[in-house]
Amino acid sequence: MPRFANSTGLTLIPKVENPQSMKEFRPITCCNTLYKIISTILVARVKRILEGIICMQQTAYVPGRRITDGILIMQELMDDYHKAYGMPRCAIKRDIMEA
Repeated sequence: MPRFANSTGLTLIPKVENPQSMKEFRPITCCNTLYKIISTILVARVKRILEGIICMQQTAYVPGRRITDGILIMQELMDDYHKAYGMPRCAIKRDIMEA
């Protein structure tokens, strides 16, 4: 692919009236049209096989599934973990950023 096809323009838009630091700017990128067309074609092709690649337990970023489904299921599972009766239980809490 030619180098110009993958080029992107970057513009900094100020968030406040007199910005003093880089945190006070919002970066806006402008991809060229050819790059957008190619990426749209690739997404359309990958979308056809996506359901075969992603397992049913994956709840985020898939049409028809919600990221909150996993949270609701976990809340139901953990509801009685603090009670003394029944089988012994164990739960491991993981940071989602590390996972």
